[in-house]
Amino acid sequence: MKDFFKSLFAVVVFSSAFLIGYYLGQEKVVSKIPDFQQGEEEKP
Repeated sequence: MKDFFKSLFAVVVFSSAFLIGYYLGQEKVVSKIPDFQQGEEEKP
């Protein structure tokens, strides 16, 4: 039973680390996309 909890804890830790890394990676990708609407607002 002790091994079960160790493996369950390991799965939770690795999956949360993966999700945090995925979220931060998405933020980095989105920040590289230029904001086209901002340029149109400055032109009037």
